[in-house]
Order: sequence, then structure tokens, then C-alpha cells
Amino acid sequence: MHKFENSWLLSREKIDSISRNKKAIKKINEYTSISKNLNVIDLGCGTGSNFRYLNPKIVKKQSWKMVDISHQSLSYLKKNIKHSQKIQNITYKKIDIIKQIEKINFKNFDIVTGSALLDIMPKEWFMNFFNINKSTEIIYFTINYDGNFKFYPKHKDDDKIVSLFNQDQMSDKGIGKKAVGPKCTQIIDKLFQKTHNTFIFKSNWIIEKNQIMQRMFIGFCEEIISKNKRNYEEWLNFRKENIKSNKSILKLQNKDFLALKL
Repeated sequence: MHKFENSWLLSREKIDSISRNKKAIKKINEYTSISKNLNVIDLGCGTGSNFRYLNPKIVKKQSWKMVDISHQSLSYLKKNIKHSQKIQNITYKKIDIIKQIEKINFKNFDIVTGSALLDIMPKEWFMNFFNINKSTEIIYFTINYDGNFKFYPKHKDDDKIVSLFNQDQMSDKGIGKKAVGPKCTQIIDKLFQKTHNTFIFKSNWIIEKNQIMQRMFIGFCEEIISKNKRNYEEWLNFRKENIKSNKSILKLQNKDFLALKL
């Protein structure tokens, strides 16, 4: 399964938190107004950014199960997680949520959530996930890349870089099957429309004067360019110079997906 470095996860947490759409949280709290307590499972929890965002915003008391393939991320999370008065219990499980999704008993949970992971899943995973979550009350996946990002100031090769980036997003992420990439929100929405009320909200990144995040993103682009044996040295130098001089702005389009059981 595709793994993310903790340094990248921690660096992007602030922008992810700002970008998540508040309308989804309002709908979750309205939907759970009768419930006393909520059992939540966080798929691909990483270093816990989704927990830190969602826990204080959900009105009800909660128990959480944190699931990730990375022992390093789970270890970091255990050491650094902070229990609020709303938290009744937190447990941790190391599991590959692509290959072993059927091993999770989703009937034990009111909310199934995850952040920035749907785009790396293979198409077959979505049907498997849907089939074992038809009765789940709330499905909530945030920061799903939708296939478009723009840098400012513009460069003549921008569209070519986006196209190359998206091709890579739909490549095999180390599991032997191609990922769905930017189509992820569309795919999961179509499935859960059969059993839930579904909602899609914008959760776009707008990154200004954050050299660390922009340099890291350019690093990903550079890796993809190198892997595909393309020559975009002029584009890379142009972007790096603008980042260095604080003239660069990155806008990247994401979607938040919410499904509430009918």
C-alpha cells in the first residue's frame, strides 16, 4: 500500500484543516443529534490529523479506532494524541485497508472516516467498501484530490505538468493495481447514492507564502517528471525561484464526501 512520510502529513495538516468544508460537520451534528455516543473508525489515520480536526467539532462523546498500515505513524500517534473530555476510548490497529478491508467489522461503528486517501485506492476497493458499509450511518472522507491544481504566476507548461501528475495519480501505488486518482469522489458518490443521502463539498487548498508546503509539492512533481523521463527543467526552475521569492501561490482542488444513511 502507498505510504506517506510523517513529515509530509504533519506539514500539510494546517492547510488540510483550513480547507475542510464546515458544512459537512454541521450536517453530521444535525444527523447525530439523537445519539448519545458515537463510535468512529479512522481509516489510514496517519499521524492523526483527521482525529484532531473532527473530534472537537463533533458535539457528541466519541470512541475512536485508529487504523493504518504504518507502524511508525501509529507509534507517533499513540505518543502524541491528546484525549479530550469527549473521548471515552481510543484503540489502534495496524492493518492494510486496501487488501484487508473485509477484516474490519464496520457494524461496530457509527462513523467511518478518512482523509486524503480515496484517490490512491484501486477501483475494486470501492465496491468492496460499499458492500460492507451499506448500513453504516455516516461515511465521511475529506480532502479528495479532484484532478486540478494551478500555480501562480502561470507558466506555459503548467497544463502539461497537471496532466502528467494526474496520470501518475492513476498509476499503481505499490499494490499491483492502478489507483482511481481524481475520479475517486465521483465513484464513491455514485455507489452510496443507492443507500444514503450523499453530499460533495469543496475543500480546496490555497497556499500562499508557505515555502515548505510548496517546495514539498514541487518535489513530488519533480519525482514524477523524473520517473516519466521528461524534461521540464525550465518549469521546475521557474517554480522554485517564485517560491524562494514568496511570489508563488498554489491552488489545488479537493472535495469532501459525506453520506448519511437514508
